[in-house]
Amino acid sequence: MEKEKKKPVDRRVKRTKKLLKDALAELLMQKNINDITIKEIVELADVNRGTFYLHYRDIYDMLTQIETEMLLELEEIADRFPTPKLIDSPRPYIYEVFQYIAENQRFCRMLLGPYGDMAFVERLKSLVEERCFYSLMEAYPEKARINYQYFATYTVSGCLGLLQVWLENDTNVSVKELSLVAESLIRNGMDFLSHPVESLQDPV
Repeated sequence: MEKEKKKPVDRRVKRTKKLLKDALAELLMQKNINDITIKEIVELADVNRGTFYLHYRDIYDMLTQIETEMLLELEEIADRFPTPKLIDSPRPYIYEVFQYIAENQRFCRMLLGPYGDMAFVERLKSLVEERCFYSLMEAYPEKARINYQYFATYTVSGCLGLLQVWLENDTNVSVKELSLVAESLIRNGMDFLSHPVESLQDPV
């Protein structure tokens, strides 16, 4: 299925939606979405209630739209890195993903926090795991399928944990430095694919 092309967004609309998005993220750091009101969001974003309804039906629609947009943008990043590029050097892809997270850090910090949407996190993990899984299958076609599954799950969960610590601690570590750390960990993990545990091999 061909992806739907995104329409250009007016700069003022983009700014307003960012204010609302940041306000929702801030509130979701404090409490569950069921306890948040539209009044709280618009007051924190300093926009009127009518402006909210120009873009969203309710808070749940707002959260769904934001999450869908984020996944589409992350898919667009992944599409720029075909398998050969990922295998040769995963760092540029990692860097762009981490840079995107940094640019949306308030909302991403919320998603990985106690009141985050775990369903979205699982969708995000599946997106990256699928890219990692199939790329590595092409690079290591002789290895057992179970090894790819373990490696992909381990890698994605590890990178999410790395991002979570980074976002929570507000360190001075740059996106470039963080992507270097992630690449080093991933490359070490690749040794598992080169020297898998024999008992994990799929039966012939």
